[in-house]
Amino acid sequence: MENSGRVFKAVPILVLIVIAVAYFWGWDIGAKMNPDKTAYSMVELTAKVNEQIDTGADSSVFYVKGITEEDIRCINEYICGLNGNVAQYSILERKSDRMKVMLKYEISDNYYVYQKYKNGVEIPADRPSAVKLYDELDKVLSSIITPTMSDYEKELAIHDYIVSHCAYGYVDYSKEYAYRAYGVLVQGTAVCNGYAEAMALMLECVGVENEFMTGTADGELHAWNRVKLDGEWYQVDATWDDPLPDRGSFVGHEFFNVTDDIMDDSHIWDMDSFDVCDSMAYNYFQKNNYILDYQNFKNAVTKEASRNITGTVEVVVTDYSESMYDMQFLENVPGVQYCQYSVDPYGDHHVVTVYLNQKD
Repeated sequence: MENSGRVFKAVPILVLIVIAVAYFWGWDIGAKMNPDKTAYSMVELTAKVNEQIDTGADSSVFYVKGITEEDIRCINEYICGLNGNVAQYSILERKSDRMKVMLKYEISDNYYVYQKYKNGVEIPADRPSAVKLYDELDKVLSSIITPTMSDYEKELAIHDYIVSHCAYGYVDYSKEYAYRAYGVLVQGTAVCNGYAEAMALMLECVGVENEFMTGTADGELHAWNRVKLDGEWYQVDATWDDPLPDRGSFVGHEFFNVTDDIMDDSHIWDMDSFDVCDSMAYNYFQKNNYILDYQNFKNAVTKEASRNITGTVEVVVTDYSESMYDMQFLENVPGVQYCQYSVDPYGDHHVVTVYLNQKD
C-alpha cells in the first residue's frame, strides 16, 4: 500500500512537469519537429503557404517567429493567389514573439483546371465554373499551341491570344470574375489580376515556368507576370499591352519580356523577393529585329503603308527626337489617309507605334 501511495503522489508532479514543458518549450519543440512548417519571416511563410495551396490542401498549422498577427491578417496581400488564398486564420498559441497559427485555405477554380489539364484529375461536381474554365482553356490551347513550339513561342501565342480576345473592364452582374482567369477566357472581359491569372495558368499548363507578380503601376495596385526562358527571367504585362481604348485585334508588345530597368519606369514591386531580369535575348523587339534607327524605321513604316491597308507598325527606335519622328514622310505615301502614332520611353530608347488608316 505504501508503494501505491508513492505512485499516486508522483502522478500530479509528472502532469505539472508536462504542463510546464508544454508552456515554456512547446513552441520550440513543435518548431523543431516541423521545420517545413516553421517560418521566421513573411517571405518564408508566404512561400510555404503557396506550396501548401498549390497541393490543394484545405488547411495547415505553422510555427512563426518575428511575425505579427497583423502580418497574418494581411497575408493574402503577399500570396500568389493563382490557386487559392487564405480564407481564415486562428492563433492556437501565442508567447512573446512566437505564434502557432492555423490557416484555412480557399482553393480556386484554377487549381482544379490545372489538375484536370495536366493530370486528368476530374473536377469536383460542385465546381461548375471550373468546368467552364477548363473547357475554354483546353479549346484555346489546342488551337494556339503545337508540340514543336519553343517556350518563347508558347508564351507569345498565349500573350497575343489574351490581349486580342479580352477587353479591359468587367461584366456588371459578375464583377468578381474580372479578377480571375475565368473573366479572360470565358467572359472575355477582365482587369489586370484576371489578365495575369490567365497568363500564369495557361503558361503553367504548357510547361513554361513563370511567377505571378503584384505591385503598383502608375500608382495603382497592379498584377502582371514573369517568365523564365533558357535560365533567364523576363517581365511581361499583358494588361499594359492591351491598348485603351480597345483597338480590336491589335496586340502591343511594349511590355513583352522586358528587363527590370525598363519595367521600373512605370511599375513598382518588391525587388528583393525576385531574381533579377536583365536579359534582352527574348525581348519581343530584340528577338524580331525591331530595334531600328530613323532611316530603317522610315523604311519599315513606308513599306507597311505602301500596302494600302489598315495596319500597325510597332518598333523600338534608338535615336528618337520629336522633330525627326514627325511622320511627315507619310504624306507622300499613296493609300495613307489617316495616321496616328504614340511614343513611349523604353529604357534608353523609345517605342514608337504607328496606326495607319485607323482611328480610336
